[in-house]
This record gives sequence, C-alpha cells and structure tokens, in this order.
Amino acid sequence: MAILIKDEAAFEALLTRLQGAFTRAWSSGHREAVARILRMLDEIGPARFTREAEQRVLAAFEAEVGPQAMQRLLAGPVTVLSEALWRVGGAAGAREAGVDYRFDLVDQEALALARRGDLYWVANHWDAYTRGLLSEAVARYFERGQTYEQLAAAMREAFDGVHDAGMRYWELAADTMATKTREMGRIAGYQQAGIRYVQVKARMDARTTPICRSLHGRLIRLDAVVAQRDKYLAAAARGRLDEAKAAWPMWDPTTVFKSAGCCEAHALAKAELPANVGLPPYHFRCRTITVAWLGEDPEDVQDPIERARLATLQREPARREDVEKLIERAKAALWENGAYARRHWQKHRQALAAAGHPVDSLHAYTALLLELVRRAGREVTLSMRRGQLYAVFHQALPDGQALAAVVNIDSGRLTSLHVKSSGRAASVRDEVSVAQPGARGIAKWFEWW
Repeated sequence: MAILIKDEAAFEALLTRLQGAFTRAWSSGHREAVARILRMLDEIGPARFTREAEQRVLAAFEAEVGPQAMQRLLAGPVTVLSEALWRVGGAAGAREAGVDYRFDLVDQEALALARRGDLYWVANHWDAYTRGLLSEAVARYFERGQTYEQLAAAMREAFDGVHDAGMRYWELAADTMATKTREMGRIAGYQQAGIRYVQVKARMDARTTPICRSLHGRLIRLDAVVAQRDKYLAAAARGRLDEAKAAWPMWDPTTVFKSAGCCEAHALAKAELPANVGLPPYHFRCRTITVAWLGEDPEDVQDPIERARLATLQREPARREDVEKLIERAKAALWENGAYARRHWQKHRQALAAAGHPVDSLHAYTALLLELVRRAGREVTLSMRRGQLYAVFHQALPDGQALAAVVNIDSGRLTSLHVKSSGRAASVRDEVSVAQPGARGIAKWFEWW
C-alpha cells in the first residue's frame, strides 16, 4: 500500500510539472510535444504508474525536444513579475521567453482578502466577533500552508460555544472558505497578467459532479468573473449575507448548464451562463479551478477546426461551414496502423453482424465506417476527449440502438465503428459532447458536387 501511495503521489507530481511545462512552452512545437507526453501519461493513469513508467515518459519527452529544452520546460525559467513589469510589456516578453506565471503560489492577494474580516460566515453568524475568528483562521491557513483539516480544526476550536457542529460541517466550511479566497487571489493574478479569458478545469473522474462536468473546459471572459467577485465583495462589505450568497452561490451538484434546447432533468437551458456562475467552487467539496486561457482570443480564431473546438467547449453547435470542413477532414482520415484497425474490427464485428451490418474483412469494416461518415441522413456529434476533438457520425437502428463511426479530427485518424446499445451518441469517455443540428444534409451536397 505504501508503494502504491508513493507511486500515485509521483504521478501527480509529474503531471503538475508537465502542466507547468505546457504553460511556459515558448513555441507551438514544444507545446505540442508536451501535449503528446501529457496524453501518454494520462493513458498510463495513476493506478498503473510506476518509477519505470516515469522513466519511460521522461525518456520519450527527451527524445521529442532534446535534453536542454526538456530541462528548461520542466524546471523553468520561473519568475514572479511585478505589476510595473507587466505594464511595460513584460507579459509579451515573458511568453516569448517561456517564463511561467506563478499565479498559484502562496498568494499575497489571497492573504489580503483573508484579512478583510467580512468575507466569511458560519451558519447565520456574521457579527464582528465571528468575522474576526474566521478571518484569523483563514489568514493562518495561507501564511503557514496548512491543510483543510487543520483549518477546520482551528475553526471548530474558535467557535466552541458559539456554533456547535460536527467535524464534517467544519471541514466543508474550511474547504469552501479557503477555496473561495484562493480563487479571488488567482483572479487578481489574471488581471495583473492581462489575461482576457479563464478556462474552467474540473478533475474528471468518477467523483466529478454533473455541474462541474457541464462547466469543464468552458471559456469565460475575465471581466465577467471580476464582476461576480466585485459584487460578492460589495455585498460582504455592506454586511448583506443574502446578496453575498446570491452573487456566489453553492449550487446543487446535480445542476447541469447546457446550450439552448436542452431538455434533461436538472438542466438550465441557457446558452449563456448566468452572471453568478463563473468562479468556483460551484458546490461544497468542489475540486474545480480556473486557469488562464493562453490560446488565441476566441473572437479572432479563423481556422474552422479550431472554431469548432471552441464552440464544443462552450456547449454550442459549430457553424455550418465549419462542420463542412470538419466532415471533409473526416472523409480523408486513415487508421493509425493496421494492428489498431484489426483490433477494433475483431472487437465489433459480431455486434455489427447482429445489427444487420456484416463486415467479413477489415476492408469491409473500413468501407462501412467511411460510408457512414459520408452518408446522408446520419447525425453528427462533436466531443472532446483528453483535449482532442472527435466527431461521432451516428444513425439510429430499428431496435433502438445506433451505428456509430468515430473520427479523431485533430489527428486525422479513424477511431472506431461500433454499435451503441442506446441511441445516444455520447460516450462515457467524452468530457464534452454537442450535437450538430443541420449536419444531416451536408453529405448530400458533397455527393451532388
């Protein structure tokens, strides 16, 4: 058990270093190399990660970029840039030089917020005495690098006789207060760095809540989250507990924010997020954070595939002309290699035959996959998996199942042809999935032309 725990900690440590390397990559080639290594690490996963796997990942990284670039990407250069340096063009210079932005270190902005004395409450206790107790506890948390458990214990001790509750309550309160304070400090860092958009990043695993799944990957304008923060702070300064809670609520974890037209239970059918949805935590025990969006400004993107990716992240259908380009790319896709293709053919051939689509050879399997991509009347769904854009071409079968062809749009590779037991196109591997209305007729136009 000790070895397993140690290996899982090593996995998280390497993942963090590689994520940092991605943000400080000074060229698109280096950034793509880091992205490939991140996908390699993700495929291994913490459960199968060992020291041997770590050496294999690092060796692959060194082979990609060379030893000197690997060292710079993993270890630095790192600097803390002052506001004055940012104002005279330090941001652009830092990006060119591959300098990391240390938004997530012990945060003086967060500490200053913690000492305000009016940001926290326990139950409905919000008098000067209780505010002082909470502020001091949270300030110590940031100054001393304490854990949530230590903060919870300090809060419980401070409120002995004022508000009696079990340790579970104090742990939830400590987690929420510390997370809110740190997120406000991060927003101050984004403002200093001149960031225009933040991206929501959820921890995607079996514990991820529906609300965080529905927000994962979305881009939100920085001025929107700044407005939410300022509204919360203004309400707190006036002592308006109800307004503060409304400005930054703890949502029901089953809430799902989707695009217009959604009709699922617990869903809010709004294409635009409400003004009080932006800053995590979104619910108690929320693990979601924001990160700086360092990609191209969404308003300036001209590449049709990149526009389709951004639309998918925003849970919106892509433009029709972008879907046309995407289908053209899918029609030219190839298998990564013969072994991969044969494995999928053998895995799915029996189910395809039972559904009335016998494929007696790998050639027939590939032909049916591409025929479904080109076929008129099939539906198209775009999805994101591990940072990659996929297209799922699917058509309902008479028995309620669906025939589905999956293509990795980013790599231009065929992924799979299979029968889905339900008519839904979404896969359990999808982090984001958006149906493309109006895509059914695009293939007819191509065929006529």
